[in-house]
Amino acid sequence: MIETQNLNNESVEEILEESLNNVVYLSDQWTDFQEADPGITLIELFAWLNHAQHQYLNVFSPGVQDNFLKLLDINIWRRRGSETYIEVSEVSKDVSIPIRTPWISGDMVFENLNHQTVAGAKILSVEFENPESPSEEEYYKFDGTQNFYLFGKDTKRKNDSNVIRSFTINFDRPLPKDSIFNIYFSVYSGKNIKRNPVRSSDKFEPMAKVKWEYYGKKCGKIGWHEAKVNRDNTYNFLFSGIVKLICQGEMTPIDEVYKLRVTLVYDEYDYPPRVNNILMNVMKAVQNDTWCDNVIITKEQIDADRTVQIFTNIAIYGRSEVYLKKRGGWVRTNIPTFKSMITDGRLIVDLSGVWDEIKTLKSADEAVMVVSYNKDKLSEPVLGSGTAMSEQIFKFDTKNLQDSDLEIMVSEAVDGEEIFYKWKPVRDFSSSNKYSRHYMIDDEEEQIIFGDHEHGAAPRIGKDNIRICRLRRTRGKESNCKEGLIKSVITQNKTIKNSRINQILPATGGADEETTEHAMGRAAELFNNPERAITLKDYESIVKRTPGLTFTNVKILPNYMPGEDVSKQNCVTVAVRWNRKIGLTLPKSFEKNIMNHINKYRLINTKIKIVSPVYIGLVISGDVVVDSSYRESEGRIEEEIKNFVDKINRDLGKTLHYGDMFGMIDRLKYVLRLETLRILPLGDGATKNVSDDIVIPPNGVYYIDKINFNYIKGTDIFGR
Repeated sequence: MIETQNLNNESVEEILEESLNNVVYLSDQWTDFQEADPGITLIELFAWLNHAQHQYLNVFSPGVQDNFLKLLDINIWRRRGSETYIEVSEVSKDVSIPIRTPWISGDMVFENLNHQTVAGAKILSVEFENPESPSEEEYYKFDGTQNFYLFGKDTKRKNDSNVIRSFTINFDRPLPKDSIFNIYFSVYSGKNIKRNPVRSSDKFEPMAKVKWEYYGKKCGKIGWHEAKVNRDNTYNFLFSGIVKLICQGEMTPIDEVYKLRVTLVYDEYDYPPRVNNILMNVMKAVQNDTWCDNVIITKEQIDADRTVQIFTNIAIYGRSEVYLKKRGGWVRTNIPTFKSMITDGRLIVDLSGVWDEIKTLKSADEAVMVVSYNKDKLSEPVLGSGTAMSEQIFKFDTKNLQDSDLEIMVSEAVDGEEIFYKWKPVRDFSSSNKYSRHYMIDDEEEQIIFGDHEHGAAPRIGKDNIRICRLRRTRGKESNCKEGLIKSVITQNKTIKNSRINQILPATGGADEETTEHAMGRAAELFNNPERAITLKDYESIVKRTPGLTFTNVKILPNYMPGEDVSKQNCVTVAVRWNRKIGLTLPKSFEKNIMNHINKYRLINTKIKIVSPVYIGLVISGDVVVDSSYRESEGRIEEEIKNFVDKINRDLGKTLHYGDMFGMIDRLKYVLRLETLRILPLGDGATKNVSDDIVIPPNGVYYIDKINFNYIKGTDIFGR
């Protein structure tokens, strides 16, 4: 971090004294240094101006600091609520759950972010079909204590169309038709397997392709029909998460059981997927408490009967106001009517009375804004009345509030109409001009501050014309909690109210707003993180961060690419070992994912190639004298040799030094003497030098093909 110069390190008195001392050298005719002298008065004035100017330049406001951080692509982390997963079970029928339904943990509120269908169907059992399963007749119930291979455990299987690898989930009743429902898979990744996360913005090449099918009736035909995957957060069972599905037909039973089948179509799994639990009706919940919210509707979203449907919980159970789009702002209207459909989880807004004002808009234009608020928490969404005075301040409870949680709109009189415009929150008014519709949130004083006509506009005169259109509170770091604490819900829907609610995972990720000092520290760390692939360390670090993948070894080979003239352009070969098993080549999906990721960082004139390891077998033999306590059947020497080779394989392409292995065996406590040692390499590219060391290609990996020692007991040589 660059040190900033302290411009304000002198007091006014020190600046004045220095100036007076310089007068002697500037003019020998100036002899009166009394304060009454007009020249001295001017010097005192300029000394004060100098000090005031340096004091102003020396101060970095939060807004200025934010702007400098943004130049480095560092944004202040805002307060955020924790996230968790909740399961809704024991529901008597299929039911819709509105967006941001409040789920309760003590005095904290969690909300689901999507409109959700909870299915009344229960999982009876799961049936597996693959060559490794002992029988197609076996059914399994999950309780979280056992791990099951979804498609079998053979990692060397081929994609043979004649081999069926599938599993079938059996239900006691049909799943809902034409509605999104959730199935949660708890994927067991293994003790030592660490897979990089995949973000929604990442370009990820799937390692496998699966087909979801339900047995039922569609277009008059009964049989297996493909189910639509709306979203798969497991990425075909690489991670624990939710699969969102839609059955576009009616399920029909087979022997009174309703079936959903998943078949493996294409497979490049690095590790065969295992699960220890499958749950219905699991949804993500975020710690938020919504007091007021708004939904903006475009013209094309309005139904043919001139109604619009709102699926938010606060719209269904709270009070709502309707605003029409006009002159770039919003005009309130009391004409539309509302109808709450509690059983369906929606609010119907009838816009027939204002259709004449909407019909002239284009299809994609914003037409209507519906503002809804919780009347128990917010009696009316009014912040106050504008006075047109500078720096208007309104007391407001800013606890657990951040700028993205609050939206304010202020009305202005335009051609005789009161039009509301949304204003934007800012950290300070340093970048605001007199026309900027900006406001500040002062957490310390718990108040909302508007501009002064020069830095930020001031609200116009009006009655209750400063209104809230979004208010959401977040507990931040305090919202992190263990699993099992969310047990109830606030709703008037009896089916949901009578269901069983279970928080299946701890709530994590909640954090308070980041301090500027912490963000500046992150900016300093930025220079230690590779954002361009230049050095070998850069390449290795970037490759190992590839989304969705796991790595055993990565080795960067600069100016090495068989078949290419490395003197004509930069060439880099990336050798990747993704699994500890021997003989496995790199899957195409691995190669594509690595290239997709590294292409964001590589220099444009650098050619990159991803290669698999070259596997070199070792045939090890010799004569060894052991003490009388050694038992050949225990294989302790063989085990030590395997450990020795494993240590070498921590890096690709290492030379196996004959003397190192000889000395390792000879120093074992149950070995009296190693008479002879022979090491024969198997595989292309392996050679032996004059010292009998094994030299392999730079992407080489050793494996033990055979160990065949002639064991000689020490008593057979020396007697007892």
